[in-house]
Amino acid sequence: MKAFFISAAIFILLFSGAKAQTIGDTIISNNNKNLELKVFYFHITDRCNTCHSIEINIRKVLFENYQEEINKGIIDVYILNCELPENKDLVKKYEAYGSTTALTVFENGKEKYTEDLSSWAFQKVHKPEVFAKELKEKINLIIK
Repeated sequence: MKAFFISAAIFILLFSGAKAQTIGDTIISNNNKNLELKVFYFHITDRCNTCHSIEINIRKVLFENYQEEINKGIIDVYILNCELPENKDLVKKYEAYGSTTALTVFENGKEKYTEDLSSWAFQKVHKPEVFAKELKEKINLIIK
């Protein structure tokens, strides 16, 4: 009987479609007075392929197109596990209790507004070219 339960548990883990978190939290913040945009992606520890794909798409857009802006402190990047206690304040602020994508816009060093892109990210995630194009358009409107 014990072997049955162990086999069932292994089967569920292998075929549930969830993956353990393999990429750690990423925080790139230069605390720069020139900050114009904070990009947030929150996730939970055990994620499906879709949630992993959202993170991959965000990373690809940011690090292939905005590395200079990130280095200069114009864009900050936060990719955070919302289940970790050290992230609880940001989780509460952004109401991020699962896969959450948000852009927070700054003007003259002050937070102006936040745009929740979570629904958009889920709609576009399986079309990486569209995801990249539209996210770049959104970012370019902010950082001009």
